[in-house]
Amino acid sequence: MAKLKIKNFGPIQNGFSENDGFLEISPVTVICGNQATGKSTIAKLYSIFSWLEKANVKSELGITSENIDDLVSLCKPYRIDEYFNEQTEIHYMGTTCEFIYQNRKFSSKTIDLNKNLIQYKRPKIMYVPAERNLLTSIEDAENIKNLPSMLSILMDEYEKAKKASKSGVFDLPISNVKLIYYKNSLTMKVVTDNNRTISIYSASSGIQSVTPLSIVSKYITDEVSSNFLKNIQKLSANERKQIKEWIKKDTKDEEKNQLLLSSFDQLIYGKTLNENIAKDIEKLLHYFFNTCFINIVEEPEQNLYPQSQNKVLYELLECKNNSDENKLLITTHSPYILAYLTQSAKAAELLAKGVPEKEIEKIIPVKAAVSGEKIHIYETKADGTIKLLKPYKSLPSDENELNKALEDQNESFSELLELEAKFCK
Repeated sequence: MAKLKIKNFGPIQNGFSENDGFLEISPVTVICGNQATGKSTIAKLYSIFSWLEKANVKSELGITSENIDDLVSLCKPYRIDEYFNEQTEIHYMGTTCEFIYQNRKFSSKTIDLNKNLIQYKRPKIMYVPAERNLLTSIEDAENIKNLPSMLSILMDEYEKAKKASKSGVFDLPISNVKLIYYKNSLTMKVVTDNNRTISIYSASSGIQSVTPLSIVSKYITDEVSSNFLKNIQKLSANERKQIKEWIKKDTKDEEKNQLLLSSFDQLIYGKTLNENIAKDIEKLLHYFFNTCFINIVEEPEQNLYPQSQNKVLYELLECKNNSDENKLLITTHSPYILAYLTQSAKAAELLAKGVPEKEIEKIIPVKAAVSGEKIHIYETKADGTIKLLKPYKSLPSDENELNKALEDQNESFSELLELEAKFCK
């Protein structure tokens, strides 16, 4: 489980007070809190360091020769490069390496690579920013100059996902809406409940927000779970060369080494191998391919009615559940997201107790059920601290500022009713 410590960085001052200051990034991590309290800051740093660890592993394997020693520059595309100061302390601990920024110096070290590389699962990392509506609300958004880096990357994946679809038809998790992508004209149309067809640019803001999030999340989920051996056939000539060099480094068993090299060549040309040899190659080369998905989503509830928020959340959870190694991190302002997440945890609890799937499916998609033990919810505070919301009987806690706001609203309304009873007799 990755860990991240942040102090004196932008809106985050004292940071997390428990666990020596380290936030643990669980399979499902939610960051809630008021605006400008550091929710996106945590998400962006996690994205950066996940990518850095991936780059470090690739460098150690000889896939690339990247030597990155400037954290400030890496933060610039995320627009948090101005957050650094003399007291900034950031510490990331991953599976194979750790990174430390302190006293305006950035350092890294590899943690027993030979041992931990077996545990490392190379991720596809996607950061879905709140500004994603821009991709579907403006015609020819791909031709806009100087798009923020995060949007540009999302745009690339969105375009790849549309072009990779054989049917060109996409189901959205809200309002029974379908999308149709016409490859000849490169246009996306929305088919509404009454079978009306309109351009995505004329659709509601909720549909525009969900479209790139849903399409890209499902596309990457399928991409990383595709057949490992088929992925070998997609390698470039340079990648094939680098992998062969990696195989040759193991000189303990020359005979097995030559067998693996020969078998690798056969796989490239689509030949079927002995099952045991195929498994040996997969075990040896799993970190050369993206085999899991880190999905980082800002405000999945954006522009959505509460009943639609749960459908979007459940789809994201289904994508996460496609593999035990996948991770989902979301930032949110919505108390409904937290409530629906609690339902997901309760569904997982009931499944574990033997409640029939078909009965649970009537209430919540079984594929979206996530054990409460795999969920961490953090709340960022206006004073620059971060709080872990303690679970109650393995279910996410409801003691947070979002629920408190609802309670305050109910209390205020009760007070108004009391005034009505007193003065309006």
